[in-house]
Amino acid sequence: MTLPEGTEFRAQMQAAKSVAEREQLRNEHHKAMQERAASRGITLPDQPPAGGQGMGPGSGMMGQGGGMGAGKGRSQ
Repeated sequence: MTLPEGTEFRAQMQAAKSVAEREQLRNEHHKAMQERAASRGITLPDQPPAGGQGMGPGSGMMGQGGGMGAGKGRSQ
């Protein structure tokens, strides 16, 4: 998926008004990605990745050592 396609998909997911609407968007997107992959000789799983696995609100760098005080140059 291209960067603009990813940006558009994220915007659609964020604009969805319900869990059911997000699930429908996710399934439609996965089907389109399966078709694109098949045209390139690649097989994707039958089911899209579970919802909530991507970068969403609150899933920034804090859990990955990127929080305050992390990194080099910190005074001891």
